Amino acid sequence: MENPVVAVDPMANPPGNPRVLLISFLAFSLGFAVWGMFSALAPFLIKWYNFSATQVLVLAAMEPLFAAAVSIPIGIATDKFGGRAVFTLLLLTLTVPLFFGLFAHGYHSLLLVGSLLGLGGASFVVGNAHVASWYPKSKQGTALGIFALGNIGITVGMMSVTFLVTHVLNARGPDGWRLIFPMFAICTLLMALVYWFFTSDSPYGQHNGGSLREIVAVYRSGVMVWLVAYLYWVSFGTLTFFASAMPTYLVDRWHVDAVQASMMYTPLIVVCVAITRPLGGWLADRFDVLRLLRWLFGIMAVLAVVMTTQISVHVELFAIYGLGLLAGTAAAAVVKLIPLYFRQVGAVSGLAKAAGAACGFTMTLTLAASKNLLGDYTFGFEIWALMNVAAFYIALSRVGFRHAKPAATDAISVHSNIGEEVRVHGQA
Repeated sequence: MENPVVAVDPMANPPGNPRVLLISFLAFSLGFAVWGMFSALAPFLIKWYNFSATQVLVLAAMEPLFAAAVSIPIGIATDKFGGRAVFTLLLLTLTVPLFFGLFAHGYHSLLLVGSLLGLGGASFVVGNAHVASWYPKSKQGTALGIFALGNIGITVGMMSVTFLVTHVLNARGPDGWRLIFPMFAICTLLMALVYWFFTSDSPYGQHNGGSLREIVAVYRSGVMVWLVAYLYWVSFGTLTFFASAMPTYLVDRWHVDAVQASMMYTPLIVVCVAITRPLGGWLADRFDVLRLLRWLFGIMAVLAVVMTTQISVHVELFAIYGLGLLAGTAAAAVVKLIPLYFRQVGAVSGLAKAAGAACGFTMTLTLAASKNLLGDYTFGFEIWALMNVAAFYIALSRVGFRHAKPAATDAISVHSNIGEEVRVHGQA
């Protein structure tokens, strides 16, 4: 139900809203559970439909691709219309492809369903802006880190799908597994109702219904907004990349059992990312964010290089889980930068989310191409290592951030939260 309208000073520090934080966390977890469905199904589709490893990697990559495509417009819509309405509409829309999945037959129809389910991944954008609007900057890192713990929803989705397919729905015939789609659809519909009736938009100035031109101008504000997106590409991209590719990689390269790959090894990388996000937000509230990121990306670069060696499955798992723990911390720290420097939290979060999701799509396809054209996965992991090195260089050199504090810099532009009166190109 809606809170009564109370007159507040929009420039005052928001007091925080645990109810919005909790419900946003639950809705985000469900969205990510939906997002992880096809990654869990991928190894089984190889057996059921004789799909190749490349085909299922492409199928798993379609969800982050669609999430990347819709994250920016969803973020802009959140800035204009508020998190409550946009999150509710997103959840309602997500029920449509879930019900359609019951009737999807053949590779191309599964590609379509898998793509549309990527909408669940875009739920991060809405919740991130909604939660940030209710918390002061001194606590936003911690609050957004707790919210981002909803990444664990991928684990819930993958384990639920695998368990239902192997222990419950297999008794209903060869197509019994399709019943997972209406099951998730009902959960999504109920969550939409909860979000509409039990959350509210913040009156503290984050959502002001500004014009579309004013909101999208943040993308022209300078290089910093794009560097933030790249840092999120690498940090959150660790989750989207390995959640999409890891089941197939483990089964195809190391001959791991498909059930173990989907129910144990891959969910664990999601847990590693999720559990360290509150820690990353807490650290970002207390220490210099770029200095923190310098250490995190530096160690991540080393682990990514270790992955390229592919010495053994145990070394690979050690590197992957180490990357997950560090990436979760780094992703929360990068998210802290967004409300710190930009008023258009939804628009910038949308760009960052698009980058992180696009990383999952791009790197999964890169890994598939490496396997298909060169016969192994080494080249794909080498590309990933170079991306981590580039993120380390950005944090180490502070390129694009060195002059971010002065209010008149192009990097902050008119969208900065630092200073209330900023002049850019001679205009207030």
